[in-house]
Amino acid sequence: MQLQTHRTHFGFTHTPQNIKYSKISQALKTILKEEGIRGLYKGNMPAEYLYLSYSAVEFWAYKELEQAFEIVDKNGNVPHSMKTFGCGMIAGCAATAATYPFDLLRTRFAMNHGPPQKVNTSVTQAMIEIYKNEGPRGFYRGLWPAIIQIMPYMGLLFSSYDVFAKGFKKLRDDKILTTNYKPTHDMMSGALSGFFSKIVVYPFDLVRKRIQMEGAAAAAVATESSSSLSSQIRHQSWYNCIKNIVKQEGIRSLYKGLAPSLLKVAPANAVTFMVFEETKDLLLLFQHKEAH
Repeated sequence: MQLQTHRTHFGFTHTPQNIKYSKISQALKTILKEEGIRGLYKGNMPAEYLYLSYSAVEFWAYKELEQAFEIVDKNGNVPHSMKTFGCGMIAGCAATAATYPFDLLRTRFAMNHGPPQKVNTSVTQAMIEIYKNEGPRGFYRGLWPAIIQIMPYMGLLFSSYDVFAKGFKKLRDDKILTTNYKPTHDMMSGALSGFFSKIVVYPFDLVRKRIQMEGAAAAAVATESSSSLSSQIRHQSWYNCIKNIVKQEGIRSLYKGLAPSLLKVAPANAVTFMVFEETKDLLLLFQHKEAH
């Protein structure tokens, strides 16, 4: 995240040359030196709130939509891959809209610089400051890039997971792989689908985090210059943000921070889908026992 939000200025300052975080190892050393171990876990609490609520809404919406599709398309005229893509896309949009304030708080916390006593130390304090300085709209800054990103991302995530999972199932049915390792196969399917999907939509993820930081950057400049916050916030569109990044940093910067993002998303999706499949199998087992 530090690599994603660093370098391109938002129009508040004019120092795009000052590259503080240039690569993973250098960024880790800098954070540890300036902020200590705690600096690596900034934004962890809102991130936990985000993941718990996001996953709950996402998988609930996905299963409801999947069941609705089965009722509407009883004859199976719509290809299964299109169903999984559509259900994943809509479920992702619903989960993103419902939990977006936590996503914004996670980014703001992670980008807080300086000693712990000089930055937001609680979710409540951060929410009060955002509401006071930016109003209710401040909690949804960057929502549109998030929606634009999440639609293809979740569609690709669920449809590609379905492809990988079916591939592993066929190998198990053909006795090439053993059923004892099904959870491992589910984890591999989740990791591969997350890896593939993140690469495709990553530029929109980067733009979302850049726009999320506009309000925080504007507040800092307004404090230093004693000017009004409203005069500092520019509300740039996602298209202008992409254009400015390409112009100032080059097209390769649209993938700034991709490596650490992939290192996070692959194991996260692996565990998420494995837990989802195991929980689903357990619930189906209980349901089957109750029926008999």
